[in-house]
Amino acid sequence: MTRRPPQYRRHVYQIDNRTGYSTYNSRLRPRRGRGEGVMWGCLFLGVLLCVGMCALTVVLTPIAFRQLSPEWQDRAARYLPVLRVFLPTEVPGVQALPTLDPARATAAAGFTIDLAGAPIATLAPGVTPSAVLGATPIGMPGIITMTPVTRPTATTAPLPANFYVPRAKRVAQLWNNCGPANLVQAMYVLGVDTRQEDTAAWLKPNTDDANVSPWQMAQYVNEQTGLRALVRTNGSIDLMKRLLYAGAGGILETGLIHKDDGSWLGHYVTLVGWDDLSAYFFGLDTFEENGSDGRGVRENYADLDQRWKHFNRVYLVIYPPEQATHIQDILGTAFDERQNHVEALEKAFLETQYNPNDMYAWFNIGTNLVALGRYEEAAIAYDKARYLGGGLPWRMMWYQFGPFKAYYMAGDYKTVLELANNVINSSKRIFIEEAYYYRGLASAAVGIRAQATSDLERTLQLNPNFAPAQSALAELRSGVIPVPETL
Repeated sequence: MTRRPPQYRRHVYQIDNRTGYSTYNSRLRPRRGRGEGVMWGCLFLGVLLCVGMCALTVVLTPIAFRQLSPEWQDRAARYLPVLRVFLPTEVPGVQALPTLDPARATAAAGFTIDLAGAPIATLAPGVTPSAVLGATPIGMPGIITMTPVTRPTATTAPLPANFYVPRAKRVAQLWNNCGPANLVQAMYVLGVDTRQEDTAAWLKPNTDDANVSPWQMAQYVNEQTGLRALVRTNGSIDLMKRLLYAGAGGILETGLIHKDDGSWLGHYVTLVGWDDLSAYFFGLDTFEENGSDGRGVRENYADLDQRWKHFNRVYLVIYPPEQATHIQDILGTAFDERQNHVEALEKAFLETQYNPNDMYAWFNIGTNLVALGRYEEAAIAYDKARYLGGGLPWRMMWYQFGPFKAYYMAGDYKTVLELANNVINSSKRIFIEEAYYYRGLASAAVGIRAQATSDLERTLQLNPNFAPAQSALAELRSGVIPVPETL
């Protein structure tokens, strides 16, 4: 009988033939072989290697992730949501608008505006606009009488209690593509199906461009499609319903609290319907979500209006050319651009009467005064907006550029440069070409020609389709100091 080696024997007990009892035989215990030791050694090294790789991954992943461009960071986080923990929680650089010096803040606090009699701003006794702005003003345009234009009043035909457009499609925006994606949604309502990559290629050739303004979207529609578009302010819930019901596409620009870090930013929403019973619009939101039933986010009328106020209640209307007369009838006096700003100024004024510390209403007063050519008053209204409520959101001038023109036209080039530098320094990962544009113009005004040329060239490098920079650079090269356009 062949005996197995001791390490393979199963029993360590044997029977004693003399006594009949089983006894323990230590020599029969199984012995560990060399192969088993090697196995356990390899297992230990494998575990050690896995732990080391995991630790290395935890250390290197955020470093490698943050070396990616902002666009690719966003794309990676969309596919692997766990990567969102490595997204920068804030934009590097300055994160507040420059504060006012005490004397200027005091003057801004005493600023009022009278629309009933002589519609011109008033200051605290003994204070002049040039003293407040600390510069030599270009000159006041004079008192502007707010006489309404003779256009028919907007239609007041009854509307249904609920409505939803026949065609609607949500488009999830790509990196920094809020404007182009909303434009695709609004044009789809009118039967034009295009891709956001196509609209973005013209509106923002550089993907890191953080802002597309309503006027740029309207320019795209009017020049690149067979549709028509216009931008107006002082919108209302009822007006947007009437435009939707007439078959137009409607986009609003509103304030939004970022869902990731709680900061304020500007955002577009495409309206596609309403429900009066629940008091909300259906809005296609390219950034957040599309509602539980896919029809759109429910935008409560009152909440939407408050966020819409952050942008002077601006809206973009898109319509077929054959509907132009009908759209004009719906808009009524708002169709005339100047009268539209007069009425928006009156609305903002009433909101300051209700709440004198409403910084957004004061900002809107400044924006409408700029549109009416009343730059010194506008500059002081912007001062007051910057003074109230602890200051405006630090991204405010990523999207709205009225203060640049107001301070420039009032001769306060120092503030233009200060604000432009603030925007540029607060957007290191992305860019706002308008800030370079206005810094270039202010640099030209104070005689720093090299900086002006560099900034305007930089603007066109970032966005070759930015027409105001094209004309400003041409004027500068011909020896003319360019004057900023209203953006």
